[in-house]
Amino acid sequence: MVVSANWKIKGALVFGLVLALGVASTSPALAQSWKINSGRNVGTLLPAESHKLADGSTYLTGGSKQVVLTEDPTYPVTGQTMDCRWICKIAANGKDGSCITLCGGVDKDGDLFSFRSLSFGAGSYEVGPGTGKYSKATGGGNFEPVPTADPAVSYVQWKGTLQLK
Repeated sequence: MVVSANWKIKGALVFGLVLALGVASTSPALAQSWKINSGRNVGTLLPAESHKLADGSTYLTGGSKQVVLTEDPTYPVTGQTMDCRWICKIAANGKDGSCITLCGGVDKDGDLFSFRSLSFGAGSYEVGPGTGKYSKATGGGNFEPVPTADPAVSYVQWKGTLQLK
C-alpha cells in the first residue's frame, strides 16, 4: 500500500508539472502581433450635425460605417465592419478646437474591438479597449483620408500595429 500511495503522489506531481509546463509554454503563443503597412477602411459617411453652444462655440459630430481591409488576412479585424464617430468642439473664434474619433466593432469571434484618435481627418490612433482577445490589446499608428469622387463614401488609409496579449 505504501508503494501504491507513493506512485499516486508521484503521478499527481508529474501530471501537475506537465500541466504547468503546458500552460507556461502556451501562454506566449497566445500573444500575437501584427504590423500593417497598407490598411484601408472603406465605407459610407453618416450625416454630420452641428450645434451652436451658449458660449459661442460649435459642437460638431458625424461618422461613418467602415469595412477594414489589409494586406494581411490573419489580422483579426481584416474584413470586419466597424462604426466610427467623431466629435469636435470649435471655439467661438473658429480657429481653436479639439476633436476625438472613436471606432469600434465586433470580430468574427464576437469580441469587441476599438480604436481612438484625438484628431479629426488625419493623425495618429491608438488601439482602444475591447473584450475577449482585445481586452489587453495595445498598438496604434497613423491614418489619413483619401479623396473620393463620391462625397458619400469614406476612404481612409492607415498603417500601424496591433498586439494581443
